[in-house]
Amino acid sequence: MLVKSILFNLIFYFSIFFFGIVFLPFLISERLTRNAVKFWALFIMFFLEKLVGAKVNYENKYIADNKGYLIAANHQSVFDTIFFLKEFDKVVYVVKKELMFIPVYGWYASRLGNIFVNRKERVRSVKIISEKVYKCLKKNYKVIIFPEGTRQIENTIGEMKSGIYAIQKFCKCLVYPIYISSNLVWPKNTFIKKNKSIKVKILTPIEFKEGKKEFLAKLKNDLEIENKKNNEYIYKI
Repeated sequence: MLVKSILFNLIFYFSIFFFGIVFLPFLISERLTRNAVKFWALFIMFFLEKLVGAKVNYENKYIADNKGYLIAANHQSVFDTIFFLKEFDKVVYVVKKELMFIPVYGWYASRLGNIFVNRKERVRSVKIISEKVYKCLKKNYKVIIFPEGTRQIENTIGEMKSGIYAIQKFCKCLVYPIYISSNLVWPKNTFIKKNKSIKVKILTPIEFKEGKKEFLAKLKNDLEIENKKNNEYIYKI
């Protein structure tokens, strides 16, 4: 897997630079930018499956095209920020503000309408973010938030940050949890990729609850239950 991992990483990083430059004229239009990014995401997923040998098992019973959804996904690897660009029709991510200033990535992320979080101004930032999320949902975007706040190590579901609760309260909408086991293939803090399966499953949506603790506990518990099921399945193979 070492040679395949090296080749994949070369393709991955070179493609960011190459496609980022080639598709620069597409930045004139959000629609064209979205098509360009979707093409790149398809390109990366193709090599992840064909070169590395990874397999993506995607289960979706709840999310349809041409509708807006507030999505809360656990976060394990870079895969999580690429897969949905390929799979969904209109996607925006809620991400930290610092990413806006990364060359190439920041240009496209901004043009796609991603929502950037200023962590130094949490209270004011949450209000601004909630308003932006609400507008995106009305325009039928899938708004994806990683409520753990950062990538987790394998087999771990982190604590849920309260921002997702505040946003749901403002938007008065369902939250759709998504479980992802991408660390099995694309581990954190290493360039080695593995030819295993990634499970991406959209779980039962969570209705708004007045209690913040209850809501956050429900979200974490649903993700942990799916994580446990996935681990038990893996160890049986």
